[in-house]
Order: sequence, then C-alpha cells, then structure tokens
Amino acid sequence: MYLLHARRMLRGFWRCLALYGTFYIGPLPGPGPLTGPAPGHPERLCADVPLSPLERRLGRDLKRDLGPV
Repeated sequence: MYLLHARRMLRGFWRCLALYGTFYIGPLPGPGPLTGPAPGHPERLCADVPLSPLERRLGRDLKRDLGPV
C-alpha cells in the first residue's frame, strides 16, 4: 500500500520536474532521419563505385533484420 502511494507521488513529482525543465530548455527534438556519414567522411560510399557481392548481401541482411525503418 505504502509503496504504491510512494510510486504515485514520485511519478507526479517527476512529471512536474520535467514540465518545469521544458520552460527553460524547450521540448527535446525527436530523432531525425538517418542519412549516413557526413560528406567527406572516410566511411562515406562513393557513388561511382558499385557495391561488392559481400556488401550487397550484408545490406540485404541488415534490411531484413531491421525491417522497415
């Protein structure tokens, strides 16, 4: 009984603190779309070089495992 009451109080207290904090920093932005490494990054793929068979297979495996993003 007391534990449930304490949880409710703490949850309300946490929500009040979160709301109070948004007045100072604003709401946090959601995650943006993943676009890959920045231009000029060494891991960026070259558009004129085709993928190797291994890279294509790894790409298919990743898409299958992650599902629609």
